[in-house]
Amino acid sequence: MARRKIATIVSEKIHPFSLNEKGKAGLAKLEAQYSYDLLLECINIGISRYFKYDGNGELTQDSVNLFLDKLGGIAHNKMQTPVDQEISHLSNRGKTLFSYWDKNKACRIITEYVNALRSQGWDDSAIINDLRGDTTTLMNNSKHWTEWHTRMEGWIKDVKSWNVEDTITIEQSGSVLPDDLYYGTSSNFQSLCRQINASYESNLYDCTAVIMRRLLECLLVLSYQKTNIEKQIMNKDGSHHVPLDTIIKDAVQNTTLALSANTKKDLALFKDLGNYSAHKIWYNCTQQDIKPHILKYRVIIEELMYKSGVKN
Repeated sequence: MARRKIATIVSEKIHPFSLNEKGKAGLAKLEAQYSYDLLLECINIGISRYFKYDGNGELTQDSVNLFLDKLGGIAHNKMQTPVDQEISHLSNRGKTLFSYWDKNKACRIITEYVNALRSQGWDDSAIINDLRGDTTTLMNNSKHWTEWHTRMEGWIKDVKSWNVEDTITIEQSGSVLPDDLYYGTSSNFQSLCRQINASYESNLYDCTAVIMRRLLECLLVLSYQKTNIEKQIMNKDGSHHVPLDTIIKDAVQNTTLALSANTKKDLALFKDLGNYSAHKIWYNCTQQDIKPHILKYRVIIEELMYKSGVKN
């Protein structure tokens, strides 16, 4: 059976309105540029996003016009890689936050930041997590375009200098997390694991607890991303992740994530240790706060490394 033209399908969807010659020409151009199946998917996405109805339940002409205007953009975004989609999302977000926004320059800055992270061995999952987390937070906390791009350019400079800084070896002997556990992971995860060991071995127990918490949170977020359920740990407008306490409450009952019983039981322990060391004015972490629980932590981190795809 011959496939129907995209223009025919769209005409049916927008009834009682009809396509003019400009609209038909635009759809013909999209047919030449994108696959048939992709355009069908984009039509459904556009309908769900942009179709509006009046008080009588009738489709409005303004929403049809908007749907037609956005169809090409939807197709373009669907063809982008997940990282490119995040770059576009951030660039569009800046336009809504600030009175002045240079979208083209913003895309170049974010892309340069992403490329700098890639040069340091970051994989796409880690980059996406950063763009949705710290990079989005930086944008939200900036007062205007100049502050945002100045701070981003500072970040880029810092990332590019990591190679110089990393020539200083972190001396450690695998006391908390054995070298074999994180061997072959990206450089940022190896650095976190080594810092945990080095801090513990240097009797810097508050430092140890805080970095242990950070690694735990990173791996949980990546595990949600890997299982395609990240929306469950995003805030209402999807701009950033919910606090770790809320993530853990979801994780222990999440059947898709399917954590082991011991991991479910012990997650909160290491969240609390990190929180106490970071925020409790009169608390100092001691070796005895950490040492009895080292094996539990290793088990949790190894499970999350596999679930997140950080380790194969």
